[in-house]
Amino acid sequence: MNIAICDDDIQSCKMLHLLLKEHASRKNISNLSISIFTDGNDLLDDIQDGENFDICILDILMPAVSGIDLGVKLRDSGYNGLIIYLTASKDYALDSYKVKAFNYILKPIVPESLYSTLDDAFANLSVKADKNIIVKTKDGNIRVSTSNILFVELCKRILVYHLTDGSAIESIYIRVPFAEANKELLEDKHFVQCGAGNVINLSQVTMVCNDEIIFKDNLSAFFSKKVCNELRTVWTEYWFKKQE
Repeated sequence: MNIAICDDDIQSCKMLHLLLKEHASRKNISNLSISIFTDGNDLLDDIQDGENFDICILDILMPAVSGIDLGVKLRDSGYNGLIIYLTASKDYALDSYKVKAFNYILKPIVPESLYSTLDDAFANLSVKADKNIIVKTKDGNIRVSTSNILFVELCKRILVYHLTDGSAIESIYIRVPFAEANKELLEDKHFVQCGAGNVINLSQVTMVCNDEIIFKDNLSAFFSKKVCNELRTVWTEYWFKKQE
């Protein structure tokens, strides 16, 4: 889980960082990554460059760009994560609805209030994480949870979805490019395309060998050395970020 804190007061950032870490520890959340920004434009640049944050905690009163204006710019750039505002006054609560803010927290921060808001945010993200796609097969449409997909491979213009239970689902013949057919999956940060005809769920990978990928529950599949080399780099970066 990636969280961005944006507040021009560095001491407030450090305090909030500490509170987030302590609460994550209590909740046994081990994959928490926190980035601190003191200028909203820097946060905006990072997101526009492709950085992904599940939650952005923004101070409303900042000199370079206000938290409300920053929220508007984030939404305009396509950011669809949760926005939580920090404010010293309830007067800004209505303004926060302009950007569909998840919630706002009054300053000075009361830990219990912060923790309650975080719990709601984590629960919201958990629900969003359980996404489904519809696979069109010769026997009809099948709903598949993305978390149950190990990888997708292209076999003679047919998509084969290999699942965590060891089964596979075959789509009907596709008439669009492979990447376009898997656009919905590739918009998910857990999935990556390797080679011309493979989409792999990074969260399910436990080891990348020279010509084999090991998934959770000791499931495995053979791939070309080129695909494994591509995946090894991306997978290493993926897990490194999760452990920050």
